[in-house]
Amino acid sequence: MTVNSKQGSIWRRWDLHLHTPETKLANHYKVEVGDVWDTYLDALEASNIQVFGLTDYFSCENYFIAVKKYRARFPEGKKVFFPNIELRLSDAIGKAGNSPDMHVLFDNNPDVCPQAKIETFLQNLKTHLTDASGVEVSCADLASKGNYDEATVSLKDIRSALMKTFGESKPYLLIFPAKNDGMKSQDTGSPRKVSIAEEIDKTAHGFFGGSDSTGYFLETERYKEGEAKKKPVFDASDAHSFDDLERLSGDVTGYEATWIKANPSFEGLKQTLFEPEARVFIGEEPPVLQRRSKEATKFIDHLRIEKVPAYGNENGLWFRKVDVPLNPELTAIIGNKGSGKSALADILGLLGDSRAEDSFSFLANSRGNIKFKQRGYAENFHATLTWADGNSVSKNLSEGVRLTEPEKVKYLPQNYFETLTNEIQEVRQFQTEIENVVFSHVEETDRLNQSSFKELEELKTQESREKVSDFKQKLRELNHRLDELKSRSKPEFKDTLQRELEKLKAEFKALEASAPAEVQKPSEESPDQQAINGKIEAFSTLLIDLEARRKELTGKLANAKERSEKLKRLFGKLSELRVYVQSEKESFAALCKELGLKADEIIMLSFDTSSLIQLNSSIKDEIATLTTDSNLQFPEEEVFGKAREYYSVPDVDAVIEALKQKILSLREQLSAPGKRYQTYLHKIAELEKQKATLLGDEEQPAPKTIRHTENQITYIEQQLASEIAALDAERKTISKNIFQAKELILSFYTELKQSVEDKLCIFKEDNFHVSLEASFVLTTNFSDRFFEFISKSARGPFQGDGEKVLRDFVSEVDWGNFESVYSFCEMVLEKVEEHDVAKQIRQNKTGKEFCDFLFSLDFIQTMYELRLGDKNLPQLSPGEKGLLLLVFYLHLDMENTPLVIDQAEDNLDNDSIFSVLAKCIRSAKKNRQVILVTHNPNLAVGADAEQIIYVQLEKHKNYKFSYESGAIEEPRTNGNVVKVLEGTKPAFVQRRLKYQI
Repeated sequence: MTVNSKQGSIWRRWDLHLHTPETKLANHYKVEVGDVWDTYLDALEASNIQVFGLTDYFSCENYFIAVKKYRARFPEGKKVFFPNIELRLSDAIGKAGNSPDMHVLFDNNPDVCPQAKIETFLQNLKTHLTDASGVEVSCADLASKGNYDEATVSLKDIRSALMKTFGESKPYLLIFPAKNDGMKSQDTGSPRKVSIAEEIDKTAHGFFGGSDSTGYFLETERYKEGEAKKKPVFDASDAHSFDDLERLSGDVTGYEATWIKANPSFEGLKQTLFEPEARVFIGEEPPVLQRRSKEATKFIDHLRIEKVPAYGNENGLWFRKVDVPLNPELTAIIGNKGSGKSALADILGLLGDSRAEDSFSFLANSRGNIKFKQRGYAENFHATLTWADGNSVSKNLSEGVRLTEPEKVKYLPQNYFETLTNEIQEVRQFQTEIENVVFSHVEETDRLNQSSFKELEELKTQESREKVSDFKQKLRELNHRLDELKSRSKPEFKDTLQRELEKLKAEFKALEASAPAEVQKPSEESPDQQAINGKIEAFSTLLIDLEARRKELTGKLANAKERSEKLKRLFGKLSELRVYVQSEKESFAALCKELGLKADEIIMLSFDTSSLIQLNSSIKDEIATLTTDSNLQFPEEEVFGKAREYYSVPDVDAVIEALKQKILSLREQLSAPGKRYQTYLHKIAELEKQKATLLGDEEQPAPKTIRHTENQITYIEQQLASEIAALDAERKTISKNIFQAKELILSFYTELKQSVEDKLCIFKEDNFHVSLEASFVLTTNFSDRFFEFISKSARGPFQGDGEKVLRDFVSEVDWGNFESVYSFCEMVLEKVEEHDVAKQIRQNKTGKEFCDFLFSLDFIQTMYELRLGDKNLPQLSPGEKGLLLLVFYLHLDMENTPLVIDQAEDNLDNDSIFSVLAKCIRSAKKNRQVILVTHNPNLAVGADAEQIIYVQLEKHKNYKFSYESGAIEEPRTNGNVVKVLEGTKPAFVQRRLKYQI
């Protein structure tokens, strides 16, 4: 029985080597009660294995008995069986000299390989035995001779008998053991046995073995002469008894589960010969099934489309009860032009709230291009997308994408590629797409709580919190404060602070006055209630101690990280000093030589950094101790009392949370008076916290607190004047720090791109080599942002054609050199200050905002320059840009949501599709569900699509939409692929003959 699935090739358990009752050798199937065959077949039916290879020595008889009995016992049974004949070879290849066994697995389709044909093969296959008259005994004759245990056959005779019986049709596979007298047991010290083993390897289609053998047979250099083909490996139970049938579970040591991704048919099994690595998995469960189970919200199970009940087909039949199941790996949607391929893709994009709605083609809704969304069409149809977790989303096809919802499907429509890759002004958008993919490779802990590539680019690289001070923020504060500090020196500003202080003090008094009425502690409580009250009070006191402990630890952690950063800067300064001294030393070495002096004797520089190294190690240890999470458990109350024994912030947090929960639990056990008293105590404690917050910390009071406001007044009175004088000189230092921080970003991405390039090397071809370069560049919107501040109509250096003047200034700048960049900033500001700054600045801007923009270096960004060979992005053709984008989405994008691509190959050449894109798709489907609309066989077939959906939109039948779905090994699906993608089989054959293939 053949079971085909609309989902295409799906993973199933297979066991291609187990013996039946009455097997000719080593038959240990015994039952005390009942029929041995019934017990055997019940065990097979109860297992989670779908496909079996029923095995016997030199015979096929028991296979046909088993199948007949199974059909009678389980008329609705779905198990699939293949005949497996085990043949002992004459030639040994191992040191022990034991004869190995070759298995011949036959097609189970009786129309292709009937029982009579297999029996003819056994008759044609001669053993090494002869009868009394010297005539060779065939395998078929062994039944009457009863000497199965003596018989052997040669590999040559097996091949000859198969050819004689079946000719070129080959409805069989030869499978040889990997171990136990098999291929990996060969005596490599014997040239003759090595030669025999190589011949067996060349002849066998696959091997029986475990997961430890898979890698060996996927190598193409297994033997000396010629290049070996990759071969599939199947583990199997080799059951000879009912005890052995326990191996069918797949968890018995030495007998792993074998999964094959194919239809349970002989044609499906043959797919493992073409895709041995992708189609066979030995182990507990294939990774895609594990991912589908754990990430069920990221896999589309099926798509349904149907008309609304009131629609009477006035504008065409279109979609009627369309229910398309989708494979969790790669689904290829094929069809002739105008057949509705893009319709399915657009509907998936709509239901998945894709952000590419503007590029939809079938569900287009732009001016002059509404197509199916015109009145009378889309509103008559409803679609539902169901996820693997059972949840679903439904929409009328007239609806739009909900931008408030997360994007659950990444959709790359055909028009999206055309828009993105054909217009030169869209290069920035293309760059953004690439940056987003690269950003997905940044470790979560290195994203610094930023949600996008650009946000991360704005910050310095930080490997831990506060690794680098935010110098850019300091500069913004400086530029703003240059004017603000001058205004603060005015009496009215100080008066404002005084009034603010009075207001805060009034609030403090109000808090004091809001104390709740005192509630007396209950005088008469049961011993149990008293005990609970005692525990609550003790725990509340302990909670205060723990919160103080947490504050202490977080302070230590912040100080440790600050010291770590300062120590890093100290190392950097020492390094700079060494470079500077060496440079200066070289500059006057020649003059020293003229004077008869030696520069090395005059200039000697040495550092003793041992104390710095020791300190760095100590700080790292301290940070590790403070941040270690011990995953504390709290089975006993006594552990709460060990506050001083916890040395990390996560541990203290865990104790505090557990303690709070314990206090809440205890309060629920109190009597009403007890609860009122404890509520009173809780309110008093909360009030004290509020007062402490309003008052502010003594050492570092927060803004808008009494102490902070008092400090501000003191600052104005004692420090303001000197700080105003120092700010201008400080600006260059801070700008340089910002530049150096950006250099850290550059360094970070230089390191990051290595992991990206390592992945890209997989696709390195002679004419296709992608590389990334990280560099400082001027932002594309710099000119626009600049003239948001500077008026081109006001008299000054930028009056008139200000863009040209600015371009001339910019052309002289080396954006990788700080001195060059800062000179540019100073020169621009000087040019503006030569005239009245107030008149140069636009009305809605201020001079301080302009300085903030200029000296914070916001217009310098770290970018990846994407290169194909020796060409950078603007020099690439539309097809090359599209191919690069696909490489990034398919191979580098870390997202695991379904990826839907509509005819991405239109701008690409076939060589690129086969050598690069097909590899990318194979890589992508290991990490995410891929649905591909294509008319190119190199993608559907070359990428080994697990599911082929053939769609038709028959306009002559009132726009009737229909589809057929299945695996490529299923004959009807295979025919559809050849018809649509290859232009019919005769056309394909004609091309093959002309190519002389």
